[in-house]
Amino acid sequence: MTRFVTGRRLLALLGAVGLTASATTVIAETLEDMAVRAPIVVRATARQSQAAWSDDNRRIWTWTELVVTERLKGVVPTTLLVKQPGGEVGKVGQGVAGVASFTLGEDCVLFLEPATDEAGTWVVRGLAAGKIGMVERQGRQVAVRDLTGLAFARPGAADRVRLLQPETDLGPPEQVLARLRRAIGGAR
Repeated sequence: MTRFVTGRRLLALLGAVGLTASATTVIAETLEDMAVRAPIVVRATARQSQAAWSDDNRRIWTWTELVVTERLKGVVPTTLLVKQPGGEVGKVGQGVAGVASFTLGEDCVLFLEPATDEAGTWVVRGLAAGKIGMVERQGRQVAVRDLTGLAFARPGAADRVRLLQPETDLGPPEQVLARLRRAIGGAR
């Protein structure tokens, strides 16, 4: 389950630190923590995305189909459907700060949880923090997280919360995958 800062903790955080309205605050987790806590961890390729209105026509959701190229943890089919808030339908768009974005053919590692409102559909744990893209930079492959629109908090002493700097360049994909495999260990 993705942990969001809510209630009194959010008010304390906002009182202690000025945040912009364009950020979503999530509890910070290391990649290893995410690998252990997420029921599903996969490497996948984005196939296609489609946005549509919710049944009550108040929200837009985007569904992305992904082909699993490697199962790191959990039992999953070879094709997954990931649901995220926001998107564009016709000339109307709804944006949600911090949501993971996908491009056609993109290679990525995802930390997933089952959607609570739609059987057979998954959500990305920790929003964009739960997606690691495998991209080419300066002639070499690197694992990166695009954390645009996210703010991170970590409970501290006496249940205080402090913001953390987001980590984006994680290094070579092989090293990141090795970290995840070690963290997952026998929890496959």
